Amino acid sequence: MREATPTEVRRDFDSGMPDLRLPRSVVVIGAGLSGLAVAYELANRGCDVTVLEASGRAGGRAYTLREPFADGLHAEAGAMTLTPHCHYAMHYLRELGVGLETADLVGTTFSYFMGSRLFTPDRESLEQAGLPLAPHEKTLGVEGMIDRYVRDTYQALQPDITAPDWTVTPLLGRYDQRSVYEVLTDRGASPVAVDLMEPHFLEMRGGDLKTASALSWLRHEASPHSLTNADPRWSKVKGGTDRFPQAFAERLKDRIRYRKPVVRVAQDAERARVTFLDQGRLQTMEAERVVVTVPFSAVRHIDFTDAALSDAKHDVMRRVKYSSIVRVYLQMSSQFWPQRNASFSTDLPVRWIRDATPQLPGPRKILECLMTGWRARAVAVMSAEERLRFVLDQVETVLPGARDHYETGTSVVWDQQPYIEGAYILPELGHSALMPVIRRPEGRIHFAGDHAAFEPNGGSMTFALESAARTVLELGRGSGEQQP
Repeated sequence: MREATPTEVRRDFDSGMPDLRLPRSVVVIGAGLSGLAVAYELANRGCDVTVLEASGRAGGRAYTLREPFADGLHAEAGAMTLTPHCHYAMHYLRELGVGLETADLVGTTFSYFMGSRLFTPDRESLEQAGLPLAPHEKTLGVEGMIDRYVRDTYQALQPDITAPDWTVTPLLGRYDQRSVYEVLTDRGASPVAVDLMEPHFLEMRGGDLKTASALSWLRHEASPHSLTNADPRWSKVKGGTDRFPQAFAERLKDRIRYRKPVVRVAQDAERARVTFLDQGRLQTMEAERVVVTVPFSAVRHIDFTDAALSDAKHDVMRRVKYSSIVRVYLQMSSQFWPQRNASFSTDLPVRWIRDATPQLPGPRKILECLMTGWRARAVAVMSAEERLRFVLDQVETVLPGARDHYETGTSVVWDQQPYIEGAYILPELGHSALMPVIRRPEGRIHFAGDHAAFEPNGGSMTFALESAARTVLELGRGSGEQQP
């Protein structure tokens, strides 16, 4: 059966997904947002659905840290920002009664710390910093560089690059075989200009721009979800992102079984079987269908030998790369820096430092420090205590007085998070060819998650929820082969 297009999925979703003929029983593997949404829709329609979650909480990478912080402070370790264009997320937030407030990224005071100097993105400040920019870049400022090297590039790819039901046309295809770095430098960007623009490419910061697909990057940059297209309507979940998955979980109640890691999935012509650990014992559950929402970074721990998956599916599970990200949080006794809602991009190993609590009452504050790619993997091998000391030393370089105000801290190493093992997909060259295979159901086994969305970049709550809607439609309209 032909796969539904993004427009068709959205149309059916908005109309309430009528005329579904759902299986009597479904097992969902993973209680991230996509798994929760699939289970929520199935349960509301009378399906016998069980969610097996390996950890002790719902949400996956929608993860809010509340310890060890004082005064009720909290910080986001994963997903944190919503735009008005996050259609599926906004639908469920309204339906579940979850509130919103202005995103932390709105109204940021953004600065650079490079070459031991602090400066801002405007032309005058860059000129005073004495950076070795190309002659034609010295009058641009960072916004002008983004116009010249990014916006002009994707504007030349219209209307293909922003088509709702986009396909890899001949115009776009060559960009999937070129890296972000190659496209930027071919357009005349100097290495310093690339460094100045990189903080604005949030979805591409998890790895080397020399390996990331330029097509995936341009598709994101041309969208309203790009940081370069941010507007004051951007929002976040009031009280913490974890309120969102918790709202799903409260409605699913006993259908979610926590601390039940799945170790094997099998199927035959009649049934699918899922084997999981239950307090040290192996248990097997049968169902008509199975929905796998586990990130492909961790799905390798599940045995699919008897699942009759295609060679292409096995191959894509091995090939998809995930971003390495470490986020470190330092609780400070007070705000000792002058900038409001401060955010700093640096040339130090700690690449990004920001006020993670710009809207929370004082006097205490939390500084978040973000590392990506090889730098993240380097600090990941440190002990938790070594990591905090290392990062605090880096912050002291940018913001003198950090040591005197530091009280406590913690960190999240996404590569080491059990059952997740990565931040979000990092589409490398040729990623567009993998996407249909990632989404494709195999017999009685279906696949959801932000990595299985129609968009090439992961890390988005609404993309995960879109994949859930697509999967529910598959389950209810006979997509996938009945025989494995």
